Amino acid sequence: MKALRRQTIFLTLWGSILIAGCSFPQSLYFIMPEAKDPAELKRLASEDKKEVKVVLWTYMALDPREEFIQADRLLAVKLADEIHRISEENKEKVTIEKPNLVEQYKSRHPNWQALELTQVGHDFNADYVINLEIDKLSLYEPKAYQQIYRGQTEIQVSVLDMQHPDDLQSKEFTDRYPADARGDMTPFEITQHAFRDKFLEHVAKRLAFYFVEHKRRTKMVDMDD
Repeated sequence: MKALRRQTIFLTLWGSILIAGCSFPQSLYFIMPEAKDPAELKRLASEDKKEVKVVLWTYMALDPREEFIQADRLLAVKLADEIHRISEENKEKVTIEKPNLVEQYKSRHPNWQALELTQVGHDFNADYVINLEIDKLSLYEPKAYQQIYRGQTEIQVSVLDMQHPDDLQSKEFTDRYPADARGDMTPFEITQHAFRDKFLEHVAKRLAFYFVEHKRRTKMVDMDD
């Protein structure tokens, strides 16, 4: 009887989808669980469902320019929000230390750039320290005389597991926004600071995939958003 009921429900859903005019690939999203991709660098969530604590440690190795002031802090805030959001969707217990508390810690340590990540993790009683070293950050298409926005960045991403401090996992992250296929954005459409914020939000979404399992369709949308 249960098998017959499941078959009846399946056929009913399938008939509704066909009536609505959905294509076969589109309709699969409605009747099948959405596939997930694994974290691309290090999955933060604990296998035994225990809560884990993470510190985001950012450093921007760039000449100070007005549009980039505190861009590393803004990226940390957006990334913390994104990891938290997806972790909650996955029903995983991942706590990101508040970025403003990390900045307060840096202000109490004038030599913070020379601190070992193990020391940072110890002081915050963290399970992981994510280190983001921003090597490149630009907002404009090269040779376009600042008339076309094209966010580009290169970030060295490292994750320190406090349980295995000698096994530092690293990966280079690059991003370009918006994608060429989506056309150009110009200063006539959006202000410089508004574009910077939108670009950093895009970067945060993509960076979050390094640390959490994520829905494949969501990734496809965010990659080209």
